[in-house]
Amino acid sequence: MAKLPFKVSARAARLIGRENVATSQGAMTELVKNAYDADASACLILFLPNGKDAPKSITEKQLAALSRSVPDANKFFPLIDGKRNLRQDLSEQELSQINSIFRKILNLWIVDNGHGMSSDTIESHWMVIGTDSKEFEDTSIGGRTFTGAKGIGRFALDRLGMECELFSGEADHTSIVQWLVDWGDFEGAGKILDDVQAVLDMVPQTLSEAYESNGISNFLPKNGPSPDGKPDELGHPLFFDKGTAIKISYLHDYWDERDSMKLRQTLEALLPPKERGDFNIYVYDYRAVENSGWIDNFPPDQFDYRLFAKVETNGEVLITLDRQEIDALKIRSSVFEMKEMQTPSYKLDDFKRGSITYKKNLNSILKIQKNDLDDYLAIGPFDFTMYFFKLSNPTSDNLKRYPQKSFDVSKRRQWLSSSGGIRLYRDGFRVRPYGEPNTQGSDWLLLGQRVAANPAAASRIGWRVLPQQLAGTINITKKDNPLLADQSNREGIMNERVFAAFRKVILALITEFENDRSYIFHHFDKAYESDNKDEAEVEEGKQLAEELLVVKDIPSNSQTDLPFSGTDDLQSQSLKIAKAYKSEEQKNEALKDDIQVMRGMATLGTVLVSFTHELKQIKANMESRNQRMENALSRVIDTKKLESLPKQLNPFEIIKRWNREDEKISRWVDFALSAVSPTKRRRRIIDLREYFNSLSTHWDEFLKTKQIGLHIDFDSDEKIAILAHEIDLDSIFYNLIINSIEAFIKPSQATSRDIWLTISQVEKKQLQIDYKDNGPGLTSNFNVADDIFMFGVSSKPIDGSSDLSGTGIGMWLVKNIVDDYKGVITLLSNIGEANFSLLIKLPRYVE
Repeated sequence: MAKLPFKVSARAARLIGRENVATSQGAMTELVKNAYDADASACLILFLPNGKDAPKSITEKQLAALSRSVPDANKFFPLIDGKRNLRQDLSEQELSQINSIFRKILNLWIVDNGHGMSSDTIESHWMVIGTDSKEFEDTSIGGRTFTGAKGIGRFALDRLGMECELFSGEADHTSIVQWLVDWGDFEGAGKILDDVQAVLDMVPQTLSEAYESNGISNFLPKNGPSPDGKPDELGHPLFFDKGTAIKISYLHDYWDERDSMKLRQTLEALLPPKERGDFNIYVYDYRAVENSGWIDNFPPDQFDYRLFAKVETNGEVLITLDRQEIDALKIRSSVFEMKEMQTPSYKLDDFKRGSITYKKNLNSILKIQKNDLDDYLAIGPFDFTMYFFKLSNPTSDNLKRYPQKSFDVSKRRQWLSSSGGIRLYRDGFRVRPYGEPNTQGSDWLLLGQRVAANPAAASRIGWRVLPQQLAGTINITKKDNPLLADQSNREGIMNERVFAAFRKVILALITEFENDRSYIFHHFDKAYESDNKDEAEVEEGKQLAEELLVVKDIPSNSQTDLPFSGTDDLQSQSLKIAKAYKSEEQKNEALKDDIQVMRGMATLGTVLVSFTHELKQIKANMESRNQRMENALSRVIDTKKLESLPKQLNPFEIIKRWNREDEKISRWVDFALSAVSPTKRRRRIIDLREYFNSLSTHWDEFLKTKQIGLHIDFDSDEKIAILAHEIDLDSIFYNLIINSIEAFIKPSQATSRDIWLTISQVEKKQLQIDYKDNGPGLTSNFNVADDIFMFGVSSKPIDGSSDLSGTGIGMWLVKNIVDDYKGVITLLSNIGEANFSLLIKLPRYVE
């Protein structure tokens, strides 16, 4: 039996490289990473003219590459006897023309001042496709974490051009390595990889001499960039007596000045925004000298908000919010008189300081239980910096409510156009395509979808930020985040499950910023409305408007007195009318938002009503089908044979289990049908003793299955009634009970599960309802306890990311209904304390 080795075709090896280095921009990125891994302090990318006359002959592939810049190249190199030689009959003018064209043809140079390579290194590593050297040694001599590990980055050279010449020299060596390859050699029928050979030679000259002989010495910068980015200051001296230089000829792509500048923008995003580091990139295009130079990518200093979050291995999260949007000295004093703005992080000193720092846990920001954290802890530690920018200056009306600072709009938009988006960096290098402008990866967090689902204003709790307003960097490492490894083609993260969890963590961190900003704006808005109570002016404005409508119909020659006269009086009254209009307009806008929510809920109710008959029929069938099935089986099954079956396979036991499930569904059908009963939609006098007895009956079986006790007490035998819609009472108490049920699922020290309702008469015309449960209480997800009544705020995830997903509507509805009945709802629970309790006062019906 013979054992045969595998053979790899030369073309297959080349295709591996092309599949994994898809674009010229990506190819350049790979080569820059190689310079970083070699501990270079500088990587130069030079677009330089060829500087040589036309050759005597060229190959077909060279002609194809040449035709991209010289469309009629075949006129100068006709095909004769299978060869393309330069025409001998060219006139001096034509020869001068073709030589001039050849001198201007681009060569692409990538030069670094790293350690350089020896001939042994090139033979044992550079020439080995898919080498694993960086897998086993993950740090460089200089202590940098290697950015490459696939062993295929050199195929970026094939993606860029047809021919490649490499010069590499080590420190204090008097000879250098010269390596040449023609990527066209990989093509050809039947060729295997062993048939393709590159040329390796030792040249007795220094690297500086090689640069001089190739005419690029004058294009190498003598100094690094200024540490502060100031163009008139020089950085540290640079030396290129060691390192590697790669010359790529016969480029596959046509590079004009715009392409080289686009490359500059791509490389700006390659490194995260930071102060000058120990690695800098230089781009030079001889056709656009004024736009050439060192790449700057300093972090912005004119932002509105900055969030910095550091996620630790154990799930602890340290969050810092820098607030620059608000002018602290212009905040109205009434803001800090509000109870909600007297809590830590929202006091005047916090705004003056401009920064707050606090700690949370992943389970808290994700709104999940600790035993559900495994997928998130598997991500590993990382840090996240995010900047928020408004894209327009505040209007004069907005400044009255929110004392925001002004800024240069055009400068912000320009910076965001090239540096916007949330970008991912591994060991200081960009992971594509996340956050790349004008691509599908620009909004990889799907922030736009969140805004579309909830397009609320910043003053409404639950506001969502636009993706165009954000820039940010997420820093991970190969060592600490091994499950976030790249795909081979460098176009994304490989492990989809871990990456999905990673996205949820980033979104939760962004939500921390959104909650902080909307909380501030919401209470700024409330303070403004409180300081500008204009009910009297609104009423007076309405009266004036009605009088004007009457005046409109009075003949012009009438002597009837007008409601006002004189310019000053006219201006004063007109202002009142304008204020009345503006106030009503704002109320209407708020009502529109509420109506939109109610409309959606009403639609669900309408759908349920439409299927009432069908649901009743289904319920009736469910209640009898199991009995019919038992009767049918009893006629055909030998009961003696059943004794040998395990209980879980006994058909009668299976029917019993089905029956228990059917009973649950039947109870929920009863719930649904009772909720849409026509009698509940009529306003009537409701005896609360009868109502709560009915409520207890409805919930009894369901609560028993959850081992929850419902205790309803009246403090006296006196009749207590209320004039109300029964469906409103259901909305209040169903929401409270459902919240308690879901809270009991969370870990708690309570040995039993109980809900208490105590109804009492406070005054002759007022009743009081005490609601309490012994669950875990309010979580630390809230800024203040009363946030529970705000629209869109929930202690559970609202995005459906867990089994228990919240809507942020339930408690908001409870408060709205109580307010509509001129009642009062008071939360008695504190954040972080066990048990939940609140007090509801409503007007009592007295005959």
